[in-house]
Amino acid sequence: MITRIFFALIGLLVIFYVYNRVKKNLFSEKESMFWMLGAVVVFILSIFPKVIDQFSRILGIEYPPSLLFLCAMMFILILLLRQGQQISILTNNVKELIQRNALLEQKIMEVCEKNEQD
Repeated sequence: MITRIFFALIGLLVIFYVYNRVKKNLFSEKESMFWMLGAVVVFILSIFPKVIDQFSRILGIEYPPSLLFLCAMMFILILLLRQGQQISILTNNVKELIQRNALLEQKIMEVCEKNEQD
């Protein structure tokens, strides 16, 4: 019983933490949805632990905690893939900004040189 309360509290704490981070614009709404989903799943499974037994029986998994580990690994893998995608997009944006900055600096130098000649 104490473990159920413990995991229910962890789920609620993560929900409130993510909510506060989004409210303070420290966390994007898109990414927060995955964390909220994970926290809600933890909360629901802590209240109704037999749900994991039923799902494992349906899927033919003999040891129900294995399904929990599988779900946790898939959740983390999806988050990592999304983070990798975001890093790739941001890297391309930074490269483009650096190129634009270099072009603007070159134009400024040309204008300054032209003004000095006049």
